[in-house]
Amino acid sequence: MCGIVGYIHLNPSQAISVDLMAMNASIRHRGPDDDGFYQDARVGLAMRRLSIIDLKTGQQPMSNETGRLQVVFNGEIYNYRELRAKLSAEGHHFATQSDTEVLVHAYETWGDDLPKHLRGMFAFALWDMDRERLVLVRDHFGIKPLYTAQLGGTLLFASEIKALLLHPQCPRRLDTTAFDQYLTVRYIPEPRTIFQDIRALPPAHVLIVADGQIETRRYWSFTPLSNPYPDQASAIEAIRETVADSVRAMLVADVPLGAFLSGGIDSASVVAMMSRYSEGAPVKTFSIGFGEREHHWDELPTAKAIASHFKTEHHEFRLEPDIISLLPQIVRGFDQPFADPTALLLYILSQETRQHVTVALTGTGGDELLGGYMRYKGMMQYQRYARLPRPLRRGAARLASMTIRDATDGRMRSQRVRRFLESGALSFDQAYLAIVSNLDQQRKRVLYTADFRATLQPDYGFIHEPLQGDDPLEAILLTELQSYLPYSQLVYGDRMSMAQSLEVRVPLVDQRLIEVAGNIPLAWKIQGGTTKALFREAMRPFLPPEIVNLPKQGFVMPIALWLRGELRAWAEGLLGQLGQRGYFEPSALHTIFQEHLDSKRDHSQLIWTLVVLEIWHQLYFD
Repeated sequence: MCGIVGYIHLNPSQAISVDLMAMNASIRHRGPDDDGFYQDARVGLAMRRLSIIDLKTGQQPMSNETGRLQVVFNGEIYNYRELRAKLSAEGHHFATQSDTEVLVHAYETWGDDLPKHLRGMFAFALWDMDRERLVLVRDHFGIKPLYTAQLGGTLLFASEIKALLLHPQCPRRLDTTAFDQYLTVRYIPEPRTIFQDIRALPPAHVLIVADGQIETRRYWSFTPLSNPYPDQASAIEAIRETVADSVRAMLVADVPLGAFLSGGIDSASVVAMMSRYSEGAPVKTFSIGFGEREHHWDELPTAKAIASHFKTEHHEFRLEPDIISLLPQIVRGFDQPFADPTALLLYILSQETRQHVTVALTGTGGDELLGGYMRYKGMMQYQRYARLPRPLRRGAARLASMTIRDATDGRMRSQRVRRFLESGALSFDQAYLAIVSNLDQQRKRVLYTADFRATLQPDYGFIHEPLQGDDPLEAILLTELQSYLPYSQLVYGDRMSMAQSLEVRVPLVDQRLIEVAGNIPLAWKIQGGTTKALFREAMRPFLPPEIVNLPKQGFVMPIALWLRGELRAWAEGLLGQLGQRGYFEPSALHTIFQEHLDSKRDHSQLIWTLVVLEIWHQLYFD
């Protein structure tokens, strides 16, 4: 696990000077153990290393036998031993035991098809000196980040935006489309970033620089097939075998490993499989929770029961986070606005976990792959509800908006009922967007100033386009695999753990598992109102019954409660400052905050989104 930075001069006459050492130093947290550099007349490559595999001889940049290929690599290749054996049989000679060295020899054999052979999480830059080609590659799901910026005749790249912003010629111009998307879904869909001149290399893409030209192309995509399983028993067995195989593959390391353990079936299943393959040593597990006042948000008792069942070496942390001082650190970790408050939890959990292990496995991805979110169930119900006459649904929407109040104690049922009824009069894709949205178009018209609205060119294609197939209900999971999972869940998983120099692995985000679970009908995954029905059955032999049958709770923070209490004055002050920037009508911001204080509507997610935006603005523009 590392961080990488670098550059290539596209046009020598317009090339700019680059301080490679400063860029690399800015991401030291991603790899505190070592660094490495390569530079010639055209390119510069650098990396920071967090030593995981081959602690003695895994230094980077790494080259082939002739030194004509140079690579810097961030991530892990889980099938590197299989690839190494295959390449050795074809005559390649390896000087190290590192997974990184596989990349240069695999490139010699397969060229640009190299990433198709990799199973893992990765972002790497490979310089082919003989052909004067730079190849940038990002993994299938975007688990590991990679950003680029073209400044004059030079292309810069880095694992984090902060390294690019160090360059004095990198402008900080706001991308208003990305701004609007952030207000809508609380994250910024790639390849956009909040900065006009910085872009992310999308997941499953390769960027090639040759002859001064830049070409970007996709090397892998998941296309669902018609259900290949003759019955549900076959699908259950396929899930069981693939999850076990994925966890086993991700246990390779030369340093201590552990697992994040919530009270849910995903992390419990990962721990169950780790216990099977840990060769007698107890699995180290780590959980985080709150005090008595926030017990509706707390999963510690369930996590402790799971840990006891598997006899893990369990560590639990109770926190009263100092959000006011921590949030600027969180924002710096992302370099752009990101509004899932869970990021703060993961930041603290990673800090505590890093005292004991260098690698932690997590259950991220199970909900998207296996039908775990309540919104999937809600959209299934929507299809039946949409058969009612539209005037009746419109009346129900108005009545729900006027009469249903959101709960203030962490329970989401009333809010889910209201949002379902409010979206019931819309088309399928509009209803789905309304359910996943933080801020709808009607509220935006009130909230945005007229001058700022005039600058916007809204784009929600990342949600709408995948839903236009023959069966939009089935397309929901594919949509979230291409949006919410890579741009929200995997982003905060990487940034918050790497801020603490902790590697996090995600065995439920694996192309082999996608090829199994992605072809299973949603109606099998959610049955009788039970989410993850097939996954529960697949894991039943390995988990205690009370965990298999436990409803999803979620890994969230009691922000709604805190905004009415200890964070009230702080949040109100930040909203006041944000109201002076020209994006929002100050009176509309005040109304939103007052509705939340009066418990008329739970606006905690929106308020948090706005507060994060103001702090980001102070850090990166002021």
